[in-house]
Amino acid sequence: MADYHSPTIVQPTIPNADMTALERLLLTHIFESEPDGDGLYFFAETSPNTQFELPLETIRAALADSENVLGEAIAFVRGQLKDASEDDEYVDLDLSQTSFEFIFQGIVKRSATLDHVSIVTSFTCTKMRPDGFGGMAVLVTADAIKGKGTEDILGDFLDEAEHGPLAAAPGFGVHVLLRLVEAKVRAQIAQIIEADEMLTPIAAGAVTGADIRAGCLVAVERTNLAEEQDSAVFKAALAAIREAEQRLAPAR
Repeated sequence: MADYHSPTIVQPTIPNADMTALERLLLTHIFESEPDGDGLYFFAETSPNTQFELPLETIRAALADSENVLGEAIAFVRGQLKDASEDDEYVDLDLSQTSFEFIFQGIVKRSATLDHVSIVTSFTCTKMRPDGFGGMAVLVTADAIKGKGTEDILGDFLDEAEHGPLAAAPGFGVHVLLRLVEAKVRAQIAQIIEADEMLTPIAAGAVTGADIRAGCLVAVERTNLAEEQDSAVFKAALAAIREAEQRLAPAR
């Protein structure tokens, strides 16, 4: 018999102050954990637990302590308790039909120190089964949960091998003309402040990464490159026509 495992690590350490009593209760039963400074390092040596049993009173106490804090954990647990009766001493919590990432997202949304949580999982098997090995990485931010597994990566490689670096059939690729790079914005800030002493009393070093991110989002929202895009499309169309003419021209 083959046993399939999913050892998992969560980074960075989750501050105790950022977790509600309910989130801490759930995460310490989904994962193993170790104290790390003022927080907990979560991991699973074998696999995260997606089903576990807890005393009903323990769950209700954690719910009561977390009532005033926004988070999907409360809605999830309430849904799990809807069929519980007053005679039940224990309740089974089942995450097999959902995903624990939403708990971390609730934490990131409220945290003053975390802007993301990463979850890396290795798929292993006690026998050398072809479907028993691989992995997945998940990035959790306040706005999104994104993951990619080794099968997805291999699929990307196959697309690239078939269609080239654009990973799309010719005529259906996407070409990036402009990127707003935050590191270049930071360098520009220093130059602007140095060039105009009357612009601001603050030093360039006082502008944080969060300030730069917010500034980039504002610039993207307020910038309309439709005219430049139309021009690029037109130039590309002309260049494509010239390429076709040269390809179809009779050899001399």
